[in-house]
Amino acid sequence: EGLSAGPGGAEIEVWMQGNTMAPLIGASEQLQEKLATYDGVFQIRSDYIPGKNELRLSLKPEARTLGLSVDDLARQVNAGFFGQEAFRLQRGEDDIRVKVRYTAEERRRLSDFHNMRIRTADGTEVSLLSVADIEFAPGYSTITRTDGQRRIAVTAEVNPKQANSQEVFADLGTEFFPELKKQYPGLYISLQGEKKNMRESFGSLKVTFPLAVVGIFVIIATIFRSYIQPVVILFTIPFGIIGAVFGHLVLGYSLSMMSMFGMVALTGVVVNDAIVLIERINENLAEGMDFFEAIKLGGRRRFRAILLTSFSTVGGLSPLIMETDMQAKFLIPMALSLAAGVTFATVLTLVLIPSLLAIVNDLRRALVKIRTGVWPSRAEVEPASRRRLHGYQLEEGPVVDQPVSLS
Repeated sequence: EGLSAGPGGAEIEVWMQGNTMAPLIGASEQLQEKLATYDGVFQIRSDYIPGKNELRLSLKPEARTLGLSVDDLARQVNAGFFGQEAFRLQRGEDDIRVKVRYTAEERRRLSDFHNMRIRTADGTEVSLLSVADIEFAPGYSTITRTDGQRRIAVTAEVNPKQANSQEVFADLGTEFFPELKKQYPGLYISLQGEKKNMRESFGSLKVTFPLAVVGIFVIIATIFRSYIQPVVILFTIPFGIIGAVFGHLVLGYSLSMMSMFGMVALTGVVVNDAIVLIERINENLAEGMDFFEAIKLGGRRRFRAILLTSFSTVGGLSPLIMETDMQAKFLIPMALSLAAGVTFATVLTLVLIPSLLAIVNDLRRALVKIRTGVWPSRAEVEPASRRRLHGYQLEEGPVVDQPVSLS
C-alpha cells in the first residue's frame, strides 16, 4: 500500500498559554464554542485530555510556621503510600532495594489517608488535615509547555467553499480574543496553523518576490536592449494577479497561502505572451514598417501563438482544478491562480501592450521634440528600428539590403 500525505497541521490553530491550567481550560472551551458558530468550520478539538480523579494537597498558611513546605508534604505522602528506599542488599548479581511504607490495610481506604501523620522539622508529628487542604478533582493526563508556560492548543478545519481561516481569525481578533484576555488575566493567545504559515511565508516573499521581478526585468532588458519595454511587459503582472483573484471569486474559493504561491508563479508565466508579441513588433520595425502597421501585423502574427500558449496552460491545469480528491484540495487554489491569471492576462496582452507601446512612443517623440524642436516620425524613435535583422540594416538613412553568406 502506498503512502499518502497532505498539508501538515490544521488551518485554524490557537495556543492558549498561561501559568495555571484552570484559566486555560476555561478559555479553550469558550473558544471551541465560538468556533462552532462559524459555517464551514468543523473538527473542532483541543489537545487537553482530562486525567483520572486525584487528590490535590495544598499547604495551609499555619503549616509554614511549623517549618513545613510543599516539598516536605509531597515527599512524606509519596513515601507513605509508594514507599521510600531505606537500604539496599546485594544478593549475588541482584541489587535488592528495601522500601518502607504503610501496610496494605492502611493504604486501602481513603479515611486512612486522612488520618496520616506528617513529621515537622523538629520531629513532631501532626495530622495531615491540620496542615493541608485536600481536594478531590480530575487530574491532567499531560501538561504541555511552550516557552516556559503551560499550553492548550485548539484546532479546527475549514471548508474553503464556506469559510476562510483568515476571515475567522480576523473576526476572533476584533472582540472575542480581547474579551477572553479580560476574563482570564495572564492569558496569552498565540495564532498558529494557517495564520502562522502565512505570516512566515509572507515574510520570505517580501524578499524573494521583488528579487524575482528584478531578475525578470534584467533578463528581458538584456534581450530587448531596452529599459522601457521590460517595464511595459511587467505591467501584465498586476493584471494577472487581478485575474487570479477574480477566478477565486467566480469559483467560490477563498484566497489562501497556496493561492499566493500560485500568484508568485504567475509572474513568470504571464510575461511570456507579452514577450512574444513585443519581439514580433520589434522585428517588424526592424524591417522598416510603419509603427502602427508593425503593431497591427505583430498582433495578427502572434495572435494564434498567444492563444495556443494560454489554452494549453489552462487546459493542463483544468483537471487539477476540477479534482475532488482530498489530496488535491490544497493544490487547487494554486492551480486556479495560474489558470485564471493567465486567461485574464492573455486578453489584456492583446489590448494593453499595444496601447502602452503607443503611449511610450508618444513620450519618446515628445522628448525628441523638446530637445531638437522637430517632431520625428514614430519609427525613428524606436530602438528596434536600428536593428540589423534578417539581412536589413536600419540606420538614419534608408533601408539597405545586405548580402548574406550561406557558407
